Amino acid sequence: MLVSRFPAALALTLSASGLFAAPVNLDQPSSLDRPSYFAPEKSPAQLWRQDNHPVSLTEDAPAPKVPPADKMYAESLEPGLLAPSAEMYGAGDCSTGSCYDECFQDCFCPTWFAYAGALAMTKDRGNEVWLSNDGGDFSARVMGSEAAAMGWNAGYELRFGRTFACSNWAWEVDYWAVRGTNEHTVTNAGLVGALDTPLDTNFQGLSYNGSNVDAYYNNAQAHRLQRSYDFYNIELNVFQDPTLYTNRCGGGCFQFGALAGLRYFKFREAFSFSTDPSDYNFTGTDDELHYNIDVDNNLIGAQLGMIMNYNWNCWNFYAKTKFGAYGNAISQNSVMYGNLGTAYIDNAMSPNNGRAYNVSGSKGRVSFLGELDLGAEYQVTKRFSMNIGYRVVGVSGVALATEQIPQNFEDLGIVASTPSNGDVILHGGYLGGQFVW
Repeated sequence: MLVSRFPAALALTLSASGLFAAPVNLDQPSSLDRPSYFAPEKSPAQLWRQDNHPVSLTEDAPAPKVPPADKMYAESLEPGLLAPSAEMYGAGDCSTGSCYDECFQDCFCPTWFAYAGALAMTKDRGNEVWLSNDGGDFSARVMGSEAAAMGWNAGYELRFGRTFACSNWAWEVDYWAVRGTNEHTVTNAGLVGALDTPLDTNFQGLSYNGSNVDAYYNNAQAHRLQRSYDFYNIELNVFQDPTLYTNRCGGGCFQFGALAGLRYFKFREAFSFSTDPSDYNFTGTDDELHYNIDVDNNLIGAQLGMIMNYNWNCWNFYAKTKFGAYGNAISQNSVMYGNLGTAYIDNAMSPNNGRAYNVSGSKGRVSFLGELDLGAEYQVTKRFSMNIGYRVVGVSGVALATEQIPQNFEDLGIVASTPSNGDVILHGGYLGGQFVW
């Protein structure tokens, strides 16, 4: 009985192992009425082209998602999607602080820019040289050289330039000028004594129309001081300004740029101290005498600078610095004259006896100039902006008119030497607008 059952069991075991060992035909549906979970067999030629995504183990699995970066790249290749859209950067309303479309526009890249503005500037007060005093009270100083100091005077500024290949590097030509005059007159009315001058000791040895100059300036009826100041500036700069085309960075950040260029700066000053021994009015009569000094400083040289910006939407707050060393060509003329001619040296002991007091001199030296601009700019439209600021210009090593007054008017060599150790600080505000195209 046991023997008869062994062959039957062996046959059943062999049949089962043969069933699992036999190859499965994947191209035919399974005898089981259900989908296959095995990937179809592919030929070697198809293997290198197959998708690298993992095989889904679920029925009818969706296609794999494309990474966002790849999607943006693919979309950027479609026409019309090469530039950022308004949706990406917000609305273009400058009043709301979102300036992308309205102020900056996609691919907005003008070539030229021009600026025009108004200036209101003044000069620092220099060392006082006393010109008039009360002869009856030597402690009463009636008029000094700063009585006609430069006040606040109007000027203007013009600037234009061009960019380098649609970048924030550009060149520019900048020109500005400020001119001013002032006048002050004193009389002997209300004085304890006569209207005299502390310069009478300096005037010793000078004569006019046969009389010593002291006779005209001492015991006078009126003294008048007139002064004029002219400042001219022209620059050729190459600079980098991150905000040149209103490339604001939005919610507030600092940006820096550089500047290098050439500069010509001219400072001209005129000084006239007049006396009238007869009356209070200067009408050009023969007894009126005038002591004039004209000084001209011409600085030319190279400069370096830095541009610093803080952006907040359509606003830009900036600081600009410039500094340079300049060759200064200085010239001056000193003369004392009236309707009857020029005053002259009248001292037989002097080697300059008989020479007219009309002296000119010139010299060259190295001067230094520094400038600081502080201001704010508002982007009105994508092409037009307005700014307001304050400028300080400091110059050292210049000739000033009051420095040309000698201790001894007979020493014409000292007068011609043209002292030039003065300093000038010019400062004031400005308002203007810039247009780009």
